[in-house]
Amino acid sequence: MEKTLERERILRLFQPFDNKKFPVKNRFVRAATWLGACDAESGALTPEAVRRQAETAAGGAGTVISEFAYVSPEGKAATRQWGLDGERAVGEVRALARAIHDSGSKLVVQLCHAGAARHSSYAKGLPGLSPSGIRLPQSDSGSPQMTEEDIAEVCRRFAAAAKRVKEGGADGVEIHGAHGYLFTQFLSPLFNRREDRYGGSLENRMRPLRECYAAVREAVGADFPVWLKISAEEGVEGGYGADEGIEAAVTLLRDGVDAVEVSSGTGYSGSAHTPSMVGISAGESEAPFAPYARRIKADAPEGAIVALTGGLRSLQVISSLLYDGTADLFGLCRPFNAEPDLINRWAEDDARPSACISCNACFRTAANGIVDCPIMRDRQEGEWDPL
Repeated sequence: MEKTLERERILRLFQPFDNKKFPVKNRFVRAATWLGACDAESGALTPEAVRRQAETAAGGAGTVISEFAYVSPEGKAATRQWGLDGERAVGEVRALARAIHDSGSKLVVQLCHAGAARHSSYAKGLPGLSPSGIRLPQSDSGSPQMTEEDIAEVCRRFAAAAKRVKEGGADGVEIHGAHGYLFTQFLSPLFNRREDRYGGSLENRMRPLRECYAAVREAVGADFPVWLKISAEEGVEGGYGADEGIEAAVTLLRDGVDAVEVSSGTGYSGSAHTPSMVGISAGESEAPFAPYARRIKADAPEGAIVALTGGLRSLQVISSLLYDGTADLFGLCRPFNAEPDLINRWAEDDARPSACISCNACFRTAANGIVDCPIMRDRQEGEWDPL
């Protein structure tokens, strides 16, 4: 009886998610993953970038969230990052959407502004932007404090990029408010020391994010799905904690955001609270951010979607999180670097956990080209030295 119940719970993951705003064929999401496959100078999406993202849809994921795309040149967060800062991007979104749709899956395009999280090697001499002019730990150069007009301009850039996403035939757009990028910096009392209406209280610190959402919503209309990715807590001394992160997520859902993707931590949080934790193992340390998602789901308005991303490795754990109401959708990142066909494998009754061992070696392969798993896939064979 117990095994039958567990199997019924697992089967629910592969059945359609019948949500009014975002119906999709199953509960599995390919979380946004920087692949380093776009043109380093122009930010153009390459055929290889399309292929690598589409292979996960072909491998069974019902939803694919694109690798993060910058909305303006000074907001670039990584080398060889996708740029949605010009009309060229409409055709690129169309190509990616077509490739994802060919597998019956849906595409959500993630938009990002780095803020002060930038490095001179790809900044091309452009001045950055930051809430208070405070340098982030991972940045090698400072960024001036944003004026109110700068904030308004960034919101306009997000809106323009979101409109391109819709025109390109994607199924939704996601505002990246997590992992230490611009909107995390505004939420952070550590890096946001402003004394105007964008600093101080949580209400003020989340105002730029709410204004960005409002601009995006106006650009895409009431019926186009808008997602938000958020770090439930900053994970660093002096930063914002879970209570504020969860309140921000719920506030945006009440504003009209259709889905919140729950992650946590930042690039400067350290190994104890990083978005890509090492040492995650199936059934033991899985789903470290589930408590945050559970709290957000409990307070979310009816019909709002909560997607949980981070450290998911096994069907047993994921199905239990769906059953107990923690989240509606479940995002995986590194496991798809290792096994792009993971969902098809699971659907074919091979229920072994993901082969990903959470070593983060995939990120090191970026030095040689496209990000890949050097352990499970042979494209990077011989180019990685074990840690």
